[in-house]
Amino acid sequence: MATECTGEVKYVGTQYRLRASNPMPKKNGGFVLHTFRVEKTDVDTVAYTKFLPGSEQFRGQGGAEGYISANFNRLSDVSGDVFQGKIVYNGTYIDETPFLTGYDT
Repeated sequence: MATECTGEVKYVGTQYRLRASNPMPKKNGGFVLHTFRVEKTDVDTVAYTKFLPGSEQFRGQGGAEGYISANFNRLSDVSGDVFQGKIVYNGTYIDETPFLTGYDT
């Protein structure tokens, strides 16, 4: 879903990252992967903004927004420099079982 506020266009979504060890070989061939839950985070994919988040907005700096990470690219626009990128926040850990459907657990 796209939202626009203060001249900013962003898409709000959710990201899931499987936390796992390195693949370990099995005796009879193939590999096994030991998983350690899933990290579920909220993600804002910012398509257009003139402003970058400040360091005080990040979790490690005590920011109320609780940003975990942010990556942006600078683009030249007729109105000057603009940015597009991604902000990750609100990380929680959940059970990975629902994401392993179809795999030998």
